[in-house]
Amino acid sequence: MMKVFKSREFLVLVLLVVLILSVATVNKAVLNPITLINIVNSALFLMLIAMGQMFVVQTRGIDVSVGAIAGISAVIFGFALNAGLPLPVAMLFALLTGLVAGSINAVGVVFVGIPPIIMTLGTLGAYRGFMRVLTGGSWIESIPQSIKSLAVTRFFSVPLMVWAVAALVVVVAVLLARIKAARNFYAVGDNYDGAYLLGINVKATRFAAFALAGLFSGAAAIVFTGQIGFVPMQTGNGLELKAIAAVVLGGVSLMGGTGSIWSAVIGALFLTTVDSMMIFLKVPGSWNNAVAGAVLLAVVVFDYLIRRSVRRRQLAARAAEMRRSEIEAEGAKSMPKSANKTLQPTEASS
Repeated sequence: MMKVFKSREFLVLVLLVVLILSVATVNKAVLNPITLINIVNSALFLMLIAMGQMFVVQTRGIDVSVGAIAGISAVIFGFALNAGLPLPVAMLFALLTGLVAGSINAVGVVFVGIPPIIMTLGTLGAYRGFMRVLTGGSWIESIPQSIKSLAVTRFFSVPLMVWAVAALVVVVAVLLARIKAARNFYAVGDNYDGAYLLGINVKATRFAAFALAGLFSGAAAIVFTGQIGFVPMQTGNGLELKAIAAVVLGGVSLMGGTGSIWSAVIGALFLTTVDSMMIFLKVPGSWNNAVAGAVLLAVVVFDYLIRRSVRRRQLAARAAEMRRSEIEAEGAKSMPKSANKTLQPTEASS
């Protein structure tokens, strides 16, 4: 339990509550349950992309094409719906598009050896260009009512898509906690060579990370299209950087080996809430990125200072314990000599 309280996720969650309560002193409408539900609903798109990005960052990689993958997946999803395909089949097309796009990144990084940032920058441009070629530079409108109805359907005042994403998060969290192979993401991110020597298939693990990033981006495209009812050419623009910011804010290290699915969820929710709070404070939208960046920097620096202080105390305590052990060992060595000296006269008298 103490480990949870000391985690970055808990720190960001506390700051999120403090942020909402602080804004509520100026505008009490923030505390309206419907308002809070709508904030969560708005965070779903970024949340899903961040969940996929989390796997890549865990394995010490980075994927700046996730926003573009979401865009091309949304285009394929829109085409499939307008072609009259059933909604489940259209969803499958969107997910497969994301999976294929992520796998292309994985092939370049894992098998060709291209650095992740270079490979995904290249595919970012390629996927964006492919979107424009497919659509002719125009938006995809007249999306069938089936996906729109799915987005507006609510249970207990909570949108169906919120319930679906919440269930997905729980399932993924359970699988990552129960499946032994899921630990490979941490091992590979912590030490490539060490993971290889332990018998872990490093290439397969890294391939899976990029493929999952694409798959989650495809899922994000489905949510986004349903929420707005059409596919603009700007779908996913800038989301790759926000996804990276979300996972880092939530506690996933860019050096790999740390973090969880909750890191991505809480980080995405926090960044979305910051944008929403700017509206309630009547701050111009041009300030959103600046404020979000400042908050991200403040949280990361604050967390680093705390961790450094804790680390120093741990090292000091360990040094003191080692010194104490050395003193006890020196005392133990001197004990037999003194004991022999006291025993010698007794043995002689006998």
